[in-house]
Amino acid sequence: MKKFFKKRINLIILIFVVSVNSGCFLYSVPHDNSSIIANVNGYNISLDELEEKLVDIHRIKQMTNLEGKAGGIDIDKVIEELINERLIIQEAYRVELDEDPFFQAKVNDYIISRSVIRLRQEEVQDKINVTEDEVYGYFKKYYEEIKIRQIFTKDRKKAEKFLNLLRKGEDFAELEKAESELLNKEGGDLSFIKRGRMDQTFEDAAFALNEGETSDIVETSDGFHIIKLEEKKHAPDEMFEKVKNSIKKKLLKEKEQKRSNDYIAELKNKANIWIDTELLYSRSPDQKDCDNNIIIAKVNDEPIDDCDFIKEARGRRSKLRGDILNKEKIKKVNSEILDSLIIYELVEQEALKRNYLNDPLFKNNIEEYKGKQLLNLFKQKIILPRSISSEDELVEYYKTHKDDFRKDYEVWFSEMVLQTLESAEAVLKELREGADFEFLASKKSVMAMRTGVNVWIPLGRLSPDMRMAIIDLEIGGVSDIIQDSRKYKIIKLKGKRGGEHKKISSVKHRIKQILGKSKFDNWLKEYIDKLRNVSQIDINKKVVNELRERYKIQVDRLKTEGVALSSQQLRTTGPFAFMF
Repeated sequence: MKKFFKKRINLIILIFVVSVNSGCFLYSVPHDNSSIIANVNGYNISLDELEEKLVDIHRIKQMTNLEGKAGGIDIDKVIEELINERLIIQEAYRVELDEDPFFQAKVNDYIISRSVIRLRQEEVQDKINVTEDEVYGYFKKYYEEIKIRQIFTKDRKKAEKFLNLLRKGEDFAELEKAESELLNKEGGDLSFIKRGRMDQTFEDAAFALNEGETSDIVETSDGFHIIKLEEKKHAPDEMFEKVKNSIKKKLLKEKEQKRSNDYIAELKNKANIWIDTELLYSRSPDQKDCDNNIIIAKVNDEPIDDCDFIKEARGRRSKLRGDILNKEKIKKVNSEILDSLIIYELVEQEALKRNYLNDPLFKNNIEEYKGKQLLNLFKQKIILPRSISSEDELVEYYKTHKDDFRKDYEVWFSEMVLQTLESAEAVLKELREGADFEFLASKKSVMAMRTGVNVWIPLGRLSPDMRMAIIDLEIGGVSDIIQDSRKYKIIKLKGKRGGEHKKISSVKHRIKQILGKSKFDNWLKEYIDKLRNVSQIDINKKVVNELRERYKIQVDRLKTEGVALSSQQLRTTGPFAFMF
């Protein structure tokens, strides 16, 4: 339970309750296998790996608003990156980073989560289906509408009296207006209604009626009803195509929920579950301390301890806030918490029992995950410690890059805004000939001039064009014409201040980041270069050349058509789908 609970795989609830060999560096050995791009010390880099890499690159470009088109990718660089990553992964195994407890725990959690997903596929998704007849049947039933009236009372004897009067020929609408205890502005006329919007008992009785028919007394939690069906509208077939997909999703979800619940019940029936009920009810859902040695339950001899219970309870505390936790409430809440833990354990046990690692595709997925984790772990444990800068290095960098750490300038200026370029050019000419700026602004500017008070504005807040125009001006100087949107501006600088060097204490964190990244990149490159010198790397030149050329053709075509590849398109079609 511990290995599983550390990650607390909520996925289960979601699913079931809804060595490096020395040698020379080669760069030209061809391969017969056209799906292999390169071989790195015996490991084949496939087209599939390249495709996944390209999809990731496109996704990052789109998320960062960079150029998202295929033309922004260099195939050769991507292949080189795949080779470098494989070298690092192999080195991580060589230095036994795969023995790291943190790495092993993450891999174990991942195996569990993927096994649970596979189990869900086999035991839930593969065992449910929604037919066209079921969808259409639901449509005819739940998209049908009825118009009804009702007489309501909270007294059964009154309801019986009203029913007798109706059977003797009393007018329903008149009796309703005179006697019903629940009237809307239209009387008891509820207009047209569909299924799923009213009390189930009331709804079943109403929809069972024929037009003009009156029900017997219908009892609900609110009271007693007598219903009359005035009109029925059958679901129009022309609407079916518009709603059938949403209906199918709803029915699938309902079937998944039912199948999940049934499957959990099956697991529970087969399991040996022991619960210390007295201990369970003595625990408080909001307690903080726990004891690993206190066993609350066992599932097929696998213990669920006090700390498992408290960790699960923490996730429910917000829902319990404000509740009065009396004995009965504690029993109910604690039972629900323990039931969740039992489900976690049962599903985990069953998923691992299937030994999905024997499936080559499943195993390959785990190996890919391990590779990605080792890649990160290598950088974190081997490269990152070497990238930490000393105090002397930080000071030296500050001294040699002092001008990069200045406070922002603040400026104070007057401006005039002109409607056309011609008018701006005419005003600028007058200014160059000695005209007074303020006087011309009062006459020519289409907007009130910035005047009077010393309004100091950080230079960084101005638009790039404004900054460029103002940065080199002397105090009292007048700018050239600045195009700002559809208007034209001329600026007179009245004051400038700031620009002092920031203290090293205020920029030390930033310097650490700058130096750290530079040193990290250098160390990583140096390490990779050493690995290359002792590795055998074979590039399938024929395949790579073919990929490069065909990719270029595809890029040119997409550029001509003005198409940007989305990551969804790439995953659907594959960046090399056009080749096959």
